[in-house]
Amino acid sequence: GRVAPVLKQKSSRTLTARVMPLTISLDAYASETSDASRSSSNDSFATSLLPRNDSSDKKLMKEEFVWNSSFLQMVTLFLVMILWSADNMALPAVYAEIAQHFQLTPGDLGGLGLARGIFESICALPAGFLADRLPRPRLIALGCNIWALGLVGCAFSPNLRWMIIFRAVNGVGLGIVQPLLFSLIADKSGASGRGRAFGFLLCTGNLGQTAFTACATAIAPLQLGGVAGWQCALILISALSALIGLLVLLLVTDTAQVEQRKMLDILRDETPRLGQIFCLPTFLIIIGQGIFGTAPWFAFSYLTMWLELNCFSNAEAASIYMCFNLGTALSNALGGVLLDVVCRRFPDHGPPAMAQSAVFASIPLFGLIFFGLGQGVHGNITDSPQHVMLVYCFTFFITGTLIASTMMNNNKMFSDVVPRENYTYVYALDRAIEGTFGAFGQPIVGWLADHIFHFDPSRANTLSCSPEDASSLAQGIYSVCAIGCVICFLFYSLAHYTYPRDRQRALQATTAKSQASKSAESSDEQSL
Repeated sequence: GRVAPVLKQKSSRTLTARVMPLTISLDAYASETSDASRSSSNDSFATSLLPRNDSSDKKLMKEEFVWNSSFLQMVTLFLVMILWSADNMALPAVYAEIAQHFQLTPGDLGGLGLARGIFESICALPAGFLADRLPRPRLIALGCNIWALGLVGCAFSPNLRWMIIFRAVNGVGLGIVQPLLFSLIADKSGASGRGRAFGFLLCTGNLGQTAFTACATAIAPLQLGGVAGWQCALILISALSALIGLLVLLLVTDTAQVEQRKMLDILRDETPRLGQIFCLPTFLIIIGQGIFGTAPWFAFSYLTMWLELNCFSNAEAASIYMCFNLGTALSNALGGVLLDVVCRRFPDHGPPAMAQSAVFASIPLFGLIFFGLGQGVHGNITDSPQHVMLVYCFTFFITGTLIASTMMNNNKMFSDVVPRENYTYVYALDRAIEGTFGAFGQPIVGWLADHIFHFDPSRANTLSCSPEDASSLAQGIYSVCAIGCVICFLFYSLAHYTYPRDRQRALQATTAKSQASKSAESSDEQSL
């Protein structure tokens, strides 16, 4: 009777002794797990309260800052292009009022365009050398203020002679800015999107030119506070140009390293680059076509005056010319995107072919404008005013859309055949040579209208419209346009043979330079 309870009690104690350690170990494990989870939770909570110093977050923030800064800089450069384009057409937009104010002929007005074009071209090349000594944004800001000063001088000139002098000063500023602006855009955009970048740059310039020329033409015959409307328009563009120059100085940075060298050292060291550029056949072909192809664009400065002589009011002429500028803006925007697509599919022949198509379309379209559309609203007795305006606006818009992509194609081809460090020089040389010879297009139109096609300034400056003098001016414009476009088309034909070879040569040189740089970096790492 005593053995069974004893055995039972003993076995119970043994089982308890065996189970107790397991229970304790399980409790300890649960406690440790709970403590660990609480510690982890507390650590994560504490970490969440601290500022995040993760390298990936820093990198993301840095990339976002760089993108925002680059975007702001590109917007500022686009604003420069808007004012540059507006300044270019500021005086031509009010040629009719200037002619009436000073009793001038188209030949006299041609002197204004010639002075601007020559001094713009002369100052383009020195700007390339100065860019090696001074930051390009600083030079662009200086150019903006110089052209603003020249335009104010034009507004208050007492006679034609002083206006020509101030227009030359205006050209100095324009010449400094353009090659530096193009080289900055090329530096800040990748090779695959460079056509799009130049396209949108020229598009914004055309849109700005559209707005300012429409405003200038519309207010030109008015009197605002005792000041002529055309003078107010020039003052407005001058003030905005100075403001944009200040923004460039504050917001835009230069990607190139400025070398602290004397100017004579820069001239001695960098002049061989000009020789290298002149050895490129594609460069010579583009310059050759530009000598003749730029002249029609200088001749187009008379379009607003021609419209007013052809019996359109100032507001109607401004609306029609606005359609032309909107067409050129659309041409550059869509053409830039199309150029990148075409270059991926036809890298060797795409840009020359697109340029040829634009030049070829110019000849029949301007023939239609000058000789096929008839007189304007106030001289046309067969069609309704609304119909005449619709036909003119549509024709000018289509013309601008189809003919305005040549500069964008030229800039793309330049950037494909020269090294990055030569961008400023190639655009400066292009501006210097093309602008100098192309500037003669405007006085040639004036001379042809005055002496060959018998333009009568006394009649043109006294009547509200003069279809006979409009016809004389149209023949002068079209003569320069047709001859220039034919020669331009032939030059672009030669580019089909030279551009592929020059592009491949530049691409191989860039690849070799990149590989040499990488091998040098790897050897430095191994030595360390």
